[in-house]
Amino acid sequence: MSTCGHARILVFGTQDYPHAVRISLALAHVGFLVATLTRPTHPVRRARKIQCHFPYHSRFRFSSILSAIDQWSPDLIVCTDDLAVRVLQSVHRRVAAYDDKLGRRISGLIELSLGPPTSFPAMRDKSAFLTLAELEGLRCPKTIVMPASRAFEPADSEISYPVVVKADQSDGGRCVRAVNGNAYLPAVVWELQTPDNWRPRRVLGSILGSKALGMLKLKLRRTISVQQYVFGRPSNRAVICWKGKVLAGISVEAVELTHDLGPASVVMVVEHPEMTLACERMVERLQLSGFVGFDFILDSANRAWLLEMNPRVTPICHFVLADGTDLAASLWAQMNRMPARSQPAPVYRDLIALFPNEMLRSPSSKYLRSCHHDVPWDEPELVRCMLNQEVRIGSARRLRLFLRRRFPLIADVLVRIGLVETRGGCVPEEISPLDDVAPFGERALHTSAVGSFSNAAGAISAVPTGGQKLAVVAAENVAAPSECREVGGKGSKV
Repeated sequence: MSTCGHARILVFGTQDYPHAVRISLALAHVGFLVATLTRPTHPVRRARKIQCHFPYHSRFRFSSILSAIDQWSPDLIVCTDDLAVRVLQSVHRRVAAYDDKLGRRISGLIELSLGPPTSFPAMRDKSAFLTLAELEGLRCPKTIVMPASRAFEPADSEISYPVVVKADQSDGGRCVRAVNGNAYLPAVVWELQTPDNWRPRRVLGSILGSKALGMLKLKLRRTISVQQYVFGRPSNRAVICWKGKVLAGISVEAVELTHDLGPASVVMVVEHPEMTLACERMVERLQLSGFVGFDFILDSANRAWLLEMNPRVTPICHFVLADGTDLAASLWAQMNRMPARSQPAPVYRDLIALFPNEMLRSPSSKYLRSCHHDVPWDEPELVRCMLNQEVRIGSARRLRLFLRRRFPLIADVLVRIGLVETRGGCVPEEISPLDDVAPFGERALHTSAVGSFSNAAGAISAVPTGGQKLAVVAAENVAAPSECREVGGKGSKV
């Protein structure tokens, strides 16, 4: 471990998620030497404060990781998506078999970054995590586990709808579906057996889930968890932990979601003792290290129901609160045995609009004016890159919404054959009132398109592309940096 104040961090991401950029900047700001292992298209490569980047190639995962570790010699690896965690675990299994000095060094680094190998199944499989949470006596929704390699036989008498269906070894919300009736369950279960990136997975699920093929008693490839739906408010707690001890944590409640069953775009900082205690007990049980997110639902009685764990960075991990809570600084103090040399300006408001989620959800949102807008103002080129990337993602959703409104029959056919993918479950809209069931950390399909960052003061304007009108967000709709950092709120506790 570094004792000279120059600990090295390798930020590892297989997906181009914005929070990978934010945590890299936060770690660099408190004093870490930060390098990234990402795809060449990742927006973090536009950040001025991060100068060292290593290429990640999905076809050469093992060599990409070993090369980055060899050249950077990190003291810790920080994963920013679920696939990165699973890839790192697979590397651990391979190098642990070598039983040489290099293998032991890399194995020790991965265990220090994630936790012991005995905790890997709970990180990888949602069903294994919930089993441990129930053994700890924590409040969890009733869950029925359908193991892999067994024939699918829905236990109708044990299921009370609505439910949330989840597949093990999945990431980014690609294998989470809301189901509101028994007729839809077989098709959803079989859809989640297919690879996450298959376009025709929905139609294949309908075929395999039909009554005719149901008589064949086909075996499942993936373990499925059918979780009782809890009506309430989606919440999340992000923690930084070290060898089974929580160093610091931030709890938030989702105020706005980017889309049905999607991630939050506006959050409210809260304090909830039950969430805090549940996280501490699971971190100690699994002896976790690094950044970890826990998803909860707060019901009408304000009781916290634990849904799942995300053993990686979540979109709120970079926050610095007015009470001094700073996950990156806490990690620095643990690894270097000294306070962080500098910290970003803290957030003095309870409500926080996440960038770019809220801007893309609603360019004219009232929250962009009234609450702290979490924009990295000192990285204009990075902001421009992130917005332009989301414009390309948002174009597909605008097309889907247009077809759904103007030509609903055509849209339904395209969805069923897999040419157009919908988010938010496998049930028709008119019977799926499950807007608030999603865990906080699910992958976003952003809802609007905006243009580029026009000047250092933060005015954001639209750039027409391909003849389409893009959403315009003028400077007056976005709080200026001075407004965002104004001291005048109630503080960061509720």
